[in-house]
Amino acid sequence: MTVVITGATGFVGSRLLRGLLAGDRRVTALGRDGAGRPLADRLQSALRACGAGDGELARARERLTAVPVDLTRPGLGLKPADHARLAEEAEAVWHCAAALSLIDTAEGLFAVNVTGTRHIAELTDHSPAHVPLLHVSTAYVAAGADPEPDLPGGQALPSAPGAVTGYERTKQQAEEVVRAWAESRRRPALVLRPSLLATDRPLPPDAARQPLSSLSTYLATLIEQLPPPLRSSILHRRALLPRIRLRLLGDPAAHVNIVPVEYAVDAALRLAALPHRAGVTTYHLVHPVETPAALLVAAVNELVPGVEIVLQPAVDRPNLIEQQIAPGLAAFLRQHQPGPDGGLAPLHVAVPGLADPAPLGIAYLRAAMTFLVPGTG
Repeated sequence: MTVVITGATGFVGSRLLRGLLAGDRRVTALGRDGAGRPLADRLQSALRACGAGDGELARARERLTAVPVDLTRPGLGLKPADHARLAEEAEAVWHCAAALSLIDTAEGLFAVNVTGTRHIAELTDHSPAHVPLLHVSTAYVAAGADPEPDLPGGQALPSAPGAVTGYERTKQQAEEVVRAWAESRRRPALVLRPSLLATDRPLPPDAARQPLSSLSTYLATLIEQLPPPLRSSILHRRALLPRIRLRLLGDPAAHVNIVPVEYAVDAALRLAALPHRAGVTTYHLVHPVETPAALLVAAVNELVPGVEIVLQPAVDRPNLIEQQIAPGLAAFLRQHQPGPDGGLAPLHVAVPGLADPAPLGIAYLRAAMTFLVPGTG
């Protein structure tokens, strides 16, 4: 028997893979060969980026099988016999793979996020009846949704109708695929909804980018497009020169739910070990203490010392740079504000023994973004 996982080279999937292998289980990772590198090599690099040493990597090679697939193709692009064998040998199916973008349309993300989920559900459909499908979604498909009071711990939530970005829409649709499959087949499925995942641990340049990087990556791209003198003044504050003040549309009193990926993965593995009932059970993998948006902005200001970014509820006559930054920041804040419903029971209620993470400070946020800003780190 083997645990099947998709997205194992990604930010959260690679850490789940490492946790599964630490439990001495055999794991089959489904993914794609890419950039001239076979999937097996990409998995080794992903594990090393998570902190795995030579000994751990050697043990992983003994228990980890890489199977190249195409999530968007029927049968995952596998031969029917190989598809059937993979399903029959599965003891659990983790679906972590997804296309993440703040600006792509739902149409552009549909093939991976929705069709890919449907193909993974079809694979699980041919596995033994007790095998669960564990689907990694996002907490922000449920912003403002109310918990269903008849379920233990207030942890199960309906999908929210207010998804705005293409990513939110397709992740919501993917959840609907999982829910329809579980209900029609009377099979167990867990939907795991992390909020904004981050880590303050050093990452090599080729590591999977953390979701928190979407903001700093967007800013870094814009900075790279500026004329060299202006770019230099933004990245390296000059003596006697004032900082460039950028007013961005946003609520200065807002909060963002940022959760350490190590905590979220620990919670996910503990939840997966619980008994599973037929149908869908949904859990939010969120930080019990939300981070002030102003603190996140302060961290960005430290990374780009020539700039002072301020959030304002209204911006009158924005300049060219403010106009360029505003759409990306608005998409980022729309995805990550407000946080999931505060009425949910904390994860340690659903998972005894799971300690809450400490509140995040500016040093943590800076460490999580430093290597993505040109000229820093």
